[in-house]
Amino acid sequence: MSPVQLAAGVVIGVVTGILSGLLGIGGGVVMVPAMVLAMGVSQQTAQGTSLLVIVPTAVSGALTHYRHGLLRGRLPLWLGAMGMLAAAAGSLVALNLNPARLRQVFAVYLIFIGVRSVVSRSRPAPQPPAVEEAP
Repeated sequence: MSPVQLAAGVVIGVVTGILSGLLGIGGGVVMVPAMVLAMGVSQQTAQGTSLLVIVPTAVSGALTHYRHGLLRGRLPLWLGAMGMLAAAAGSLVALNLNPARLRQVFAVYLIFIGVRSVVSRSRPAPQPPAVEEAP
């Protein structure tokens, strides 16, 4: 990896982290296109890298929620196990797709996420019920 690619990777990581935290979007929405367009990484490699990058973030978040008593029963373990199996299956599909077709599928996904974000942010947030004070 050249120094320019390394610098691009650092910038992409920082920008991804800021946008993910600020806008509440998944990092792959930013990271995958940036790696493909700015670093010349293949679509499959960018998607695999994006999946690997999320592991420490997910573990850190899960531990924080666990310490605050916000994980209930075995559901998080089942969801995690099923997510891992589904990610492995999805990765196999991605590796067997033509790279051009995979880019098209990912582009459709990005459009869907963008439209969903705009629509959900244009609706007013639900307000909690008003609490009446005793006289």
